[in-house]
Amino acid sequence: MVFLVSLLLLVGTVYHGCSEDNSSTNPPVNPPTGSIGTLSVTPDILTVNTPDTLFARLTVPSGTYFTDSSAKLVKTDDNGNTISEVGIMYDNGLILNGDDIKGDNVYSGKFIVTETSAGTIKLKATGNVSSGTATATLSSQTVSVSVYGQLNSGQVNVVLSTQNNAKGQLVTYLGGNPNNIETAVGQLKTWIESQPGVASVVRDGNTALNITYTNGLTGGMIMSVNETRGGMSSDTGRRQAVVEIPASRQTIGENDFLGTGPGKGNTDNILIDNNTVGNRSVLIVSPYEAVWVNNERPVIIARLQNAPCKNFTVKSLINTEATVTSLFDMTQYGYIVFATHGSNGKAILTGERVDTNATVYKETYKALLQAGRISIFKNIKITNTGTAEDRGDVWAITNLFISNLAGTFPNTIILNNSCSSTKNPDLANAFIGKGCKTYFGYDKTVNGAFAKMIADSITKRMAITGLTSGQSYFVAADPQNPNANFQKGPGNNDDLKYSLSLENSDFESGKIDGWTKVGDGRVINRLGTLGADQGTFMGIISTGLGFTTSSGSISQCFTVANNQSQLTVRWNFLSEEFLEYIHSQFQDYFRIVLRKQDGSEVTLLSKNIDQIALQFGADTNMVGQLVAVSPGIVFDQGGVFMTDWQTSTFDVTPYRGQTIVIEFICGDVGDSIYDTAILLDAIKVN
Repeated sequence: MVFLVSLLLLVGTVYHGCSEDNSSTNPPVNPPTGSIGTLSVTPDILTVNTPDTLFARLTVPSGTYFTDSSAKLVKTDDNGNTISEVGIMYDNGLILNGDDIKGDNVYSGKFIVTETSAGTIKLKATGNVSSGTATATLSSQTVSVSVYGQLNSGQVNVVLSTQNNAKGQLVTYLGGNPNNIETAVGQLKTWIESQPGVASVVRDGNTALNITYTNGLTGGMIMSVNETRGGMSSDTGRRQAVVEIPASRQTIGENDFLGTGPGKGNTDNILIDNNTVGNRSVLIVSPYEAVWVNNERPVIIARLQNAPCKNFTVKSLINTEATVTSLFDMTQYGYIVFATHGSNGKAILTGERVDTNATVYKETYKALLQAGRISIFKNIKITNTGTAEDRGDVWAITNLFISNLAGTFPNTIILNNSCSSTKNPDLANAFIGKGCKTYFGYDKTVNGAFAKMIADSITKRMAITGLTSGQSYFVAADPQNPNANFQKGPGNNDDLKYSLSLENSDFESGKIDGWTKVGDGRVINRLGTLGADQGTFMGIISTGLGFTTSSGSISQCFTVANNQSQLTVRWNFLSEEFLEYIHSQFQDYFRIVLRKQDGSEVTLLSKNIDQIALQFGADTNMVGQLVAVSPGIVFDQGGVFMTDWQTSTFDVTPYRGQTIVIEFICGDVGDSIYDTAILLDAIKVN
């Protein structure tokens, strides 16, 4: 009996234990894995023993949250192991640590760092991320920052004095006869090679010498007798100001997934094609227009004005406007023409004189010079009597300047109308590697008249005739000595062309590509508490949000098909001018303009503050149907109201078979103290 009871107790115990296990067993908890986001650090160049301000931004994917609401910026070894902590990154909207917007999943930090030795430092962001009850420390990718030694005046003077003395030697070798240029340049190369501090010299025909110095700096000599592109040549009622919300605290919109966001399902939108030039924004760099007779800039502009698509915008950098800093934003243009001097496919000259006392030199150019991103070139004009006119020392950008630009080019066309621009592949490879799709240049010294003809022909073929880049190219040689050949660079896309279809019209590419913008125009996935109307992304134009001060517009050119009759747009009007500036002279506005092929315009929609207020039953003391969105959304002053998403439809039947432009404009009337923004989405032609 005792045995039986014991057995029953044992069985009951075992069974009870199994029952408890079945009811309490949970699936195993796996700790979170993967990257915590994308880290960017600026600048990527530091100077040894100098306090430098380092800005770090960590863009975190949606759905990733840190357990302590912060991330760390750390220094690592070559294997990714943490060596030391640089500082904490926050998503708190405080300017003190360089954060733009609170709660946008972008963690920022502003750190004063002083590196004591030259070399390369590696940085990454880390953060504690939880998944259920499990927590893990995850990291971003590693970012490298170069640290250079102090650049002293003696090192730069080696470059300046060597090249200045070389000018005198050139005059000696010419012997009063400019026709001696070929022999003289050869002798000059030998002389420079013999100078202390010179490591090597590369000759580029009779017009240029590229010099590398033993201290790591680079420079060169540009020389010409006639108008060639290798050398300098000449032949004949306001509101009272109020306390503003700092730009760093304004809701300016954020795109956390730039270039990587998913497209919405079942869309009929055409995303930007890999064979389409990204926009119709054109940059012409013309530093020597004042001294050249054959200038292609006016010809290019005239061709673009006659194009069937009236959507080309041109920015010209003329003479001294063509500085190094003016070229930092090159990646926003779809067509770039360098009407300047060049050397050996390695350098493009600006119009900016070298000034070692300038603030920009001390703060920016010294590091760029050491990094090989810019060079110092001596410009010389050889006269008909064999003397040398010194046109000064100017800055030149190199392939490393191109490859280290922020952002990527939007399927850009490059016409490098400088000498020997394809002789060496360095520049072409840098442009193509950064997102350009077509690069044109010359294998030798090119004369101005021929370069002007090429610019005219390429612009006409691509912008007016609508040919592809491959069809636009043609075999041609400069009829003047040394008979430079017009060439395509390595890796060209011969299928690149300007689109006549409405592309990226719902912005789901996550980029502004396809649209030509002026002022503040961009693609975001949220504005404060607001998301896109459809899909993940939306467009935004404004009177100047955050650090941007100019009013914006975006536009696109397309041909209306014979079966298309209706243009539909979703828009949301947000402004600080509601409510107190209703019935005032301050009338920010939203317009939709259709530009016809003959250049005339039709206004499809025009709404200003008073018209919106009337439509929504609002007044200076009455909200009506407007929606208050502050403090979740703030601009310059705060107090933002919006219309919420609206739909406008327009008849485009009269324009069938025509090439038209649709432009969305956010404009400011009175002043720019109180801001307005227009959100755009789901733009369709049916």
